[in-house]
Amino acid sequence: MRRLAISLLCWMSLLSAAACLAGESAEGFPKQVTDLAGRQVTLSAPPTRLFLTQPRQLYALATLLDDPTPHLAGWAYPLAVFDPAMAQRFASQWPALDRLPALSSAPTPQLDSEALLNLAPDLVLFDLSRASSIEGSPLARLLDELGITYLFIDFNRHPLENTPTSLALLGQALNATPRASAMIALIEQRLALIDQRLADLPTDPPTVLINVAPGVKVDCCRTNLRNGLADLVARAGGDNIADALTPGASATLSNEWVLSHPPDVILNTAGQWSAGDGLRAGLGVSADDIDQDLHHLSQSLPGWAHLNAVQEGQFYSLWHGFHQGPFAIVALERIAQWLYPERFYDLDPAATFDALLPTPPALSREGHFWGALNAQ
Repeated sequence: MRRLAISLLCWMSLLSAAACLAGESAEGFPKQVTDLAGRQVTLSAPPTRLFLTQPRQLYALATLLDDPTPHLAGWAYPLAVFDPAMAQRFASQWPALDRLPALSSAPTPQLDSEALLNLAPDLVLFDLSRASSIEGSPLARLLDELGITYLFIDFNRHPLENTPTSLALLGQALNATPRASAMIALIEQRLALIDQRLADLPTDPPTVLINVAPGVKVDCCRTNLRNGLADLVARAGGDNIADALTPGASATLSNEWVLSHPPDVILNTAGQWSAGDGLRAGLGVSADDIDQDLHHLSQSLPGWAHLNAVQEGQFYSLWHGFHQGPFAIVALERIAQWLYPERFYDLDPAATFDALLPTPPALSREGHFWGALNAQ
């Protein structure tokens, strides 16, 4: 109890200092915003000490701020847990990121309230997927009692629907509305083009298997149902084969089930996880790396070498981070090109990615964020 009281005193003193620093740029505050859980929240001043409960929330801040690090108090665990290459790239651009306090070195199911308070945050960002476990919890009550604002955002559960709303919310909170509005306009323009060209979809759309991070936890086959990448596949005019399953957000398909429901297209998510043996994609990854990994996966899973999707080169890798940050439109453009190459031959998802994340040099030129198996 004494340690918690000390933490509260430290938090109050740091918050007072932060309020003084923010005083000169508090135009437009206080302001009321609505988060992705539908909560009406009042922001008394521009936040100067954000705490990220999910490190990939940094992707969104990087789209809105030239340098997000002066606004950060810490994060639950480092970005390197999920994407070491991106973490290193951001740290080279913003060296202060390497010194950002973390509560853990690995994902943990619960936040340490005392350690969080020691960082004196004035705004805590939660993923919407955690709303049911956070709202009404001891942590939420403590944040409410201390007047520490928290917001729910979403780039993962329903990325096409919630990315613009989340960007607008962060833009309001961070006094970055002009940039947020520009990003939203870009997303909506690209999305409208895709919808227009898919207005006369065929009655037998290509069937798609979404294989989430093969090799990281299981080889085959974690998948999405009516959320995440499933939203993108449906919007791109694909037929997710897992939709035949019972309602839910995710499932693990057996290899035998996949072989008995052979898809036209297989979409695997890839990254550079610090654990597991997943497919590679992202910074520093070459097209040959992606082809090599896809070839290994197709040969190691029983029966997959004989699937039409593999034999015809409809076997793809897509960077997992596209539906973890505000880049779902990039993935949608790439998926649409794979499913309907004649309709979308002129899309340039790399240019869209560069426009959404204007970091010099452009990330799309520093690695490969998607790729295909070269048909044998």
